[in-house]
Amino acid sequence: MGKPPKFIRVLSDSRPGHENQSVGLAEAIARRTGARFEIVRFTKGDRLWRRYPKAVTGGSGVDLLIGAGHKTHLALCLAARKLGAKAVVIMTPTWPLWFFDFCLAPQHDMRAGLLASRRIVSTFGALNRVPEIIPPKQPRGVILIGGPSRHHGWNETPLIAAVQSVIAARPGLQWTVGDSRRTPADFLARLQSAGCAAEIVPHAQTKPDWVPAQLLAAEEAWVTEDSVSMIFEAVTAGARTGLLPVPLLRPVGRVSKSIRQLTQENYATPFAAWEAAGRQLPAAKHLHETARAADAVLERLFNAPT
Repeated sequence: MGKPPKFIRVLSDSRPGHENQSVGLAEAIARRTGARFEIVRFTKGDRLWRRYPKAVTGGSGVDLLIGAGHKTHLALCLAARKLGAKAVVIMTPTWPLWFFDFCLAPQHDMRAGLLASRRIVSTFGALNRVPEIIPPKQPRGVILIGGPSRHHGWNETPLIAAVQSVIAARPGLQWTVGDSRRTPADFLARLQSAGCAAEIVPHAQTKPDWVPAQLLAAEEAWVTEDSVSMIFEAVTAGARTGLLPVPLLRPVGRVSKSIRQLTQENYATPFAAWEAAGRQLPAAKHLHETARAADAVLERLFNAPT
């Protein structure tokens, strides 16, 4: 039986979505082993000759390095060899698999033949920081609004109508609406002007743990279809999860593929299907890919019990 890691270093490209996945994995491993972890952030303009020194400085005793995003890959590989640590990359790497000790890649990003390697495990969607133990739910609902992206457009009028319909269908819940960095600047004001019966919280007024805290407390969560990471957080947090409609620009893209799989396997319900089913969401279906990923890392890299 191997020894579990005691000191984990997360290499971050400072993109919130990537860092959220890496820190979520580090936290899940720490909950199992008692390990401590730290975050080393690269800035946008950092080249390899700046990233590598940051990755190795003060790294004595590091057992495990974790990184997500292309800009972390080479520094992750080189730092692991310098420090004698294991390297885990989250996403299908741009470098050959043998550069890393282990890879966690979303199913929608898998290439043919990769699953034959013991260096890789596929995950269903993005990892996150939602803990495994879910506290008792409160009579609360949360609505999370994303914004236009490469994969989705924006149509404000039907979206506001959908939000109003969701809130009206569950008057017994205390509703909160939050936006994101991609949300058009005037959307929350327009929603409020439409008479939205909910607490409205702009993202600029929240802390990084606001969304997970809201989802852990909520019985019901609705998320715009463009916000894949928040959708998976809602499902992981054990909330009944609905999807608010926004125009789809890439019907065959990886984002739409993830959404289709979520709905086909009954983890989340599109707005139109909710309306057709009498405006009721089905019971939440358990999913915790971060926990499964942490167990896989400990088993395959450290031969440690989970």
